Amino acid sequence: MTPTRDPPPPSTHRGARVRGTVAACLTLVLVAARAAAQEGEPAGAADSTEVAGTLRVFFDCHGPYCDFDFYRREIPFVNYTRDREDSQVHVLVTSEQTGSGGRRFTLDYIGREDFTGLDDRIDVATRANLASEQVMTQVASSLQLGLLRYVARTPQASGFDVSYEPGPGTEGGVGPATPGTDPWNFWTFRVRANANLEGDERTQFYRLSTGVSANRVTEALKLELSLGGSYNESQFELEDSTTVTSIRRNFEFNALDVWSLSDHWSVGARGNAEHSTFSNHQLALLLAPALEYNIFPYAESTRRQFSFLYAIGVRHFRYIEETVFLETSETVPVHSLTASLSVRQPWGGSYGYVEFTQFLNDPAKNRFEVFGGIDLRLFRGLSLSFNASGSRVRDQINLPAGEATDEEILLRQRELATGFEYEFSVGFSYTFGSIFSNVVNPRFDRF
Repeated sequence: MTPTRDPPPPSTHRGARVRGTVAACLTLVLVAARAAAQEGEPAGAADSTEVAGTLRVFFDCHGPYCDFDFYRREIPFVNYTRDREDSQVHVLVTSEQTGSGGRRFTLDYIGREDFTGLDDRIDVATRANLASEQVMTQVASSLQLGLLRYVARTPQASGFDVSYEPGPGTEGGVGPATPGTDPWNFWTFRVRANANLEGDERTQFYRLSTGVSANRVTEALKLELSLGGSYNESQFELEDSTTVTSIRRNFEFNALDVWSLSDHWSVGARGNAEHSTFSNHQLALLLAPALEYNIFPYAESTRRQFSFLYAIGVRHFRYIEETVFLETSETVPVHSLTASLSVRQPWGGSYGYVEFTQFLNDPAKNRFEVFGGIDLRLFRGLSLSFNASGSRVRDQINLPAGEATDEEILLRQRELATGFEYEFSVGFSYTFGSIFSNVVNPRFDRF
């Protein structure tokens, strides 16, 4: 789809297959929407009366692949507003990772003013290992498809030409993958490694980390396996020319198996093995089955989730140093209850969780954690955000006996005794001036 004025140069990363599929869909959507308008029957709940002026769009996207400049360049035929109150269409973009390592984007179109009640939703699934530009190009192609039903009701519709270019494999179409058609049987593997070196004349910092994961995710079953570790070393030269060295090591294995019981219920189990010099764990093991209930259907997870998860299991510890309770190893039964909330709506978003963990053999040893945040659009141009977290800590059975040295405290070499932890942040933003934000000018961005 291109306006009749001279278009910008096409992206060199788009393939014929994407162009063909998008062009075909553009043809169907534009013809159907314009036909509905001509017949006097709305293609949605809104009136089919033609709306004057260029379509005004509020692009609401936060997180990965939300480069606003990119989308403004790719879709230049609408006016982008800086506030949703000035828009005719509010486009809310949310996403979550898929089992194969890609992402599933949900594009919600919320009609406003003349388009009130004319809402729509498009899901876009992208593959793993795509460059960011390729992912955003695929999202932009679907984004403009959804905007067509609104553009078709404005004078802009007469300024568009629709062309169709068949792409390879478009005749028969391709159905969803099955274990029989997927040579990997839905398994996805990832290997990573990182090395960091930083220093100056008197200090040096090393960090090495590595990991491998194997995941298999379907609608009925989710299986995740991961193995990773890190090594951190810091060296400091003091005034008397002596050198202080701090070393922290951590290795961890995680396994998660989840079965889907219904649109609201899931059951599963988690296993964990860890070695941590900071936490005084020579070896820490966990095995715990769990049950989860989500008030909203899991299909709505990109927009809203409110779930309760109960887990009960056993933990075994073998310590590097004898603990304050004179233990070198112990096995304890444990259970936990977690309630978590995540909501993303046009007014903003909220997220948080409450978790209670307790040792069943000694109920006095427990931990209560709470975290919450909210982003609010109060009124035109003004947004406010709050984030807060806190923990009541009564379960530090792993602490080494004896007092921590000044060196261990300053270099964070070991976990310290505490009764609570907390964090709080607040922020706001207020924008005023021109309601439009179409122009992209990247000059001196790094100056």
